[in-house]
Amino acid sequence: MAGRAVDLRLTAVGAADGAVLDRLQVPHQPVALFGAGHVGHALVRVLQPLPFAVHWVDSRDGMFPASPLPQVRCEHSEPVHAAVRDLPAQTLVLVMSFSHTEDLDIVAACLRRQRERGDLPFVGLIGSATKWAVFQRRLAQRGFSAAEIAHITCPIGLPGIPGKEPEVIAIAVAAQLLQLRAQQLAAA
Repeated sequence: MAGRAVDLRLTAVGAADGAVLDRLQVPHQPVALFGAGHVGHALVRVLQPLPFAVHWVDSRDGMFPASPLPQVRCEHSEPVHAAVRDLPAQTLVLVMSFSHTEDLDIVAACLRRQRERGDLPFVGLIGSATKWAVFQRRLAQRGFSAAEIAHITCPIGLPGIPGKEPEVIAIAVAAQLLQLRAQQLAAA
C-alpha cells in the first residue's frame, strides 16, 4: 500500500443546499391519521416536529386548521375510507374518527388493502376493550379472518401511560410510532 495517496475535499453544506440536505436526511415516515377531533389535533401538534409526514383525513368540513402545517397534508374525504386506497406504501395508519361506523369502514378498508397489497405495516385504532370486541365481531362478519383482524392494534399508544386527556393519548401514540419507525430503520 505504500505510495498511495488520498485527496479529500470538504465542502460546507448550508441551508441554501436544500437538495444535498434532502439526500442526507432520513426520509419522513408516512402516517395517515383518520380523524380531526380533539385527539387528532393534539396528535398532529406532537407529530409535526418529528420525522413523520402526516396525511390527515376527515369527512367533516371545517375540521382542519386554517393555516397550512409543516409536514401535514389535510384531506376532506367523503366517504372517509376511500382515502385508504391512495396512501403511500408503508404508511402507518391511525384511526380515530368521530364515528364508530366510520372507524369500522376505515379499518375494513385497511384490512382489504392489507389483503391485496400487504403494504400497511401498522393499523392502529383508538378505543376501549369493549369497542375492540365489537369491532372484532363486526370485522369477522365482513369476512376477515382472525389472522387479518390481528393486524389491527387496539388500543393505540404505549401501554402503561395513564390518562384520557388528548395530549396524553397523543404523546403515548407518538412514542409508539417512534418505536415502530426505529424498528423499521433497524430492519432496513
